[in-house]
Amino acid sequence: MWPAVLLAILLLAGIIGYTIYGYRRHLESTTGQKIDLNARPNSALLIIDLQEDFTKATGKNAYDPVLIKNAIAAINDLVTLANQNGHPVISVRQTFSGWYMNLLVKLLNNGRGGPKSDGLDIDTRLDGDIDHDIVKSCADAFREPELEKALVQQKVGKLTIVGLDGNYCVNSTINAALNRGYDVSFSDAATLAISPANWQKAKSHLLARGAHDITSGNVAAGQSRKTA
Repeated sequence: MWPAVLLAILLLAGIIGYTIYGYRRHLESTTGQKIDLNARPNSALLIIDLQEDFTKATGKNAYDPVLIKNAIAAINDLVTLANQNGHPVISVRQTFSGWYMNLLVKLLNNGRGGPKSDGLDIDTRLDGDIDHDIVKSCADAFREPELEKALVQQKVGKLTIVGLDGNYCVNSTINAALNRGYDVSFSDAATLAISPANWQKAKSHLLARGAHDITSGNVAAGQSRKTA
């Protein structure tokens, strides 16, 4: 009996350890090669995970519908400005990969973001022109080579990063951009977070690292700074 109990304990410990490792790796920000801002004078808007799976979901992991509506309106303002100024708009969408990750997503989050989900498309309330649509499997969008390829082609060195969730994919991608030397801005008005308290802590860390906070009343000014 005891060998079976010990085996079960070891198996459970292994599963827990593997889950924690996978979770941390999923959220980990990459480093990458430092860019030369003098050779990358252009700006781009990066929209993270604004997908129907997450914006229209119900249940414990759902965002307040009013907050979603306001955030999408703020993102649409940024898209309009980017379109008017000729800045590329890049949408990055989450599709989880790997059998174990998708098992967890199915058990814990109703399969949202899984490859078989019907809600992987961009929320239809997003207006304006999207220049690039990139699918990622981890929190950090820079893990997808297609993103850096697009930024190199467009000579982008200044990024405004918005979307959801501020504590996870947005935070991870902003840190990855800072690791590479990008001039990065974000906006409270255009960012959703299930845990506002944790987002406040994340913002403080991002500001300390040199990211810029574009407030809802200063979006136009922030975009103008980026074209300078």
